[in-house]
Amino acid sequence: MRLFLLALTIGVVAPDCSAQMVSAPGINFWKAEYGHTFSYTEIGRSFPGFYSVGFAAYSLNSGEGPSLEAEVAHFSKLLKRWNEPDSQANIAASIGVGRGRRGSAEGTAGTASLQADWENRRWHFMLQEQAVFVPTGSRLVSTLHGGWAPYLAEYDEWAPWIYWTVQHENGDGVGFAHGPSLVLMHQNYLLELRVMHSTHGYHAEAGFRTLF
Repeated sequence: MRLFLLALTIGVVAPDCSAQMVSAPGINFWKAEYGHTFSYTEIGRSFPGFYSVGFAAYSLNSGEGPSLEAEVAHFSKLLKRWNEPDSQANIAASIGVGRGRRGSAEGTAGTASLQADWENRRWHFMLQEQAVFVPTGSRLVSTLHGGWAPYLAEYDEWAPWIYWTVQHENGDGVGFAHGPSLVLMHQNYLLELRVMHSTHGYHAEAGFRTLF
């Protein structure tokens, strides 16, 4: 499984679904993730000063114990960027607040995320820590993944990327998961198809993103 709880938009030099938390200013975005134990959708907008705001809904259910759900308004900020002639590195953070529930317990929900990544036009690596808090429950997700582009593509061409992800999620019925994914990017659209293996066996997942 993979959880992407951040405001992710299209990267500057690497067309990966996790390359950039905050895009160029004045861009609207919509994202959706559908996983074995996790579903997520978000809509938002980026602004000058390398930050974005938006609204997101989360549903996490391992199949063991009550599900965890949250709807939050969130704020993402690029903390530091290193630009080189042929590569880029970033550190970004996100926080959110809203309503959430776990079973019959309902109340204030919060999210927090920290991401560090490095990318060029052929390689991308990312480390991400993510947390969702609701009454009587929480989830902490650690994600490490790396990707490679078989060839360089132009903006108006289909750009494929191949990734391998290792992730750990706390909670009953979850733990480590790993597997490959194929990312296809074309202009302002991105589609990700992946197969992950966990304690639940093998399962297919998908993600989608667009800028408008």
